[in-house]
Amino acid sequence: MTKRAPARSPSLRRRIGRSAAIVGAVLVVLVATVSIATVQFVQAGNRFVYRWQPAVSATDQMLTDLVEQESSVRAYALKADAAFRADYERYVADFRADFARAQDKTAVDDELTRSMQDLRAAAQSWQRTIASPVIQRVSTGRPGGPALIAGAGAIRTFADLRDRADALTAAVQRRADEARDVRARFAIVYVIAIGLTVVMLVVIAAAIWRGLHRLVLEPIDRLADQTRRVAGGDTYKQIAPTGPPEFIALSRDVEAMRLQIAGQLARAEEIQEQLRQRTAELTRSNDDLQQFAYVASHDLSEPLRKVANFCQLLERQYGDQLDDRAKQYIDFAVDGAKRMQALIMDLLALSRVGRTTDAFVPVALDAALDRALDNLGDRITSSGARIERLTPLPTVLGDPSLLSSLFENLVSNAVKYRREDVAPEIRISAEHGGDEHLWTISVSDNGIGIDPQYAEKIFAIFQRLHLRDSYGGTGIGLAMCRKIVEFHGGQIRLEPVQSQSGAVFTFVLPEGPALAQSRD
Repeated sequence: MTKRAPARSPSLRRRIGRSAAIVGAVLVVLVATVSIATVQFVQAGNRFVYRWQPAVSATDQMLTDLVEQESSVRAYALKADAAFRADYERYVADFRADFARAQDKTAVDDELTRSMQDLRAAAQSWQRTIASPVIQRVSTGRPGGPALIAGAGAIRTFADLRDRADALTAAVQRRADEARDVRARFAIVYVIAIGLTVVMLVVIAAAIWRGLHRLVLEPIDRLADQTRRVAGGDTYKQIAPTGPPEFIALSRDVEAMRLQIAGQLARAEEIQEQLRQRTAELTRSNDDLQQFAYVASHDLSEPLRKVANFCQLLERQYGDQLDDRAKQYIDFAVDGAKRMQALIMDLLALSRVGRTTDAFVPVALDAALDRALDNLGDRITSSGARIERLTPLPTVLGDPSLLSSLFENLVSNAVKYRREDVAPEIRISAEHGGDEHLWTISVSDNGIGIDPQYAEKIFAIFQRLHLRDSYGGTGIGLAMCRKIVEFHGGQIRLEPVQSQSGAVFTFVLPEGPALAQSRD
């Protein structure tokens, strides 16, 4: 017997749709019930207020008009006063008006309409057979008027008329009472409908809140709690899917993202461990290279000095025994030994860049330039070079000796690679870089210039653009300049200018946050 798969939970969208349909249907029923109760209550009230109450008033007034008519005729018969006759005629007119008003209000009821017609016929009959003959006899002075109005027949006729009026009034009053009862019943229905509506709205609101809390808020809280634990560093905490299908799908997506992040973190930790190992290896290798540099500077320089000294001593002691070719060979050996010594010393200086610096300090570049010019004093004087500072130089954080060496190399190159027909002119300026707290230092000359295609090659170690016989040097100067600038967090480059127009070197140095704040 195969195991049945668990029923799939309906989606949140479907649940919301079903709930909205049910709530909508309930609201429609409630609104319809309240609307019907309201309409019925208003209609019943209108019938009671605007129909039956005026009808009761009109029929009561009709009875009063009839009684007043009989009283006026009786008084006129006894006293023959014209005022009583006028009263009679006025009450007759009032009866007609009240009858018309009552007839308008009771026209919807056939029984009352017939009673109204019977009452009017009885009233007209009494007026024709009793009231009019009495008035005519009294007005013409004939006797018998009082006897006629006080006769048994007249009394029975008016009593029958009054009974009809009382019956009509009672019937209209019953209709009014029934209308009032109907209005009261619909008022109760209206109140009940309003109460049920309020109760149902409260129940619906509670159900909606409960559904949102169970289907939305609780799954979100659980997912958020698990996500916060993962974000807090527990990347191996599995995200458990809960709630409707939409939240289950979201939880699975978050779990997939967690797995990816965990994998990346594991890979990053592995790479970091490899970097630590390689850093340790590089540290050991740099220590070995530094030791080698010291060994090279001391152990190699000494034999080279001996070779140069003994070659020179050989030339002095046995110079008269040596021919010109032998002396030339000795010169070659001495020159080679000296160049080897210079190369070793330059390599040693290049390897020491940054190794002897404990911490950066504020360095006034004007003072660093002054020290460099003092070191180059003899070369500047012999070449007739003119140094011009176009702007004051800033103060930056750095190593004073390295920054002096930077200026010394750049100015030395400008003096070395000069044109024969013009004295060297070297211009130095500085420009601030704005909000980035950078200074751009420019060193330009009017020398032989550098082809732009060699803009990168000249900063490589041992790279020369000219023969050694034309311009001396070891080819390390500009490489040292780049290493010094990059050690200070900057960049150096050769600006593109026309060949034979001199060279322009610019390097960018950061000012340092503390110096920038003090300057601002």
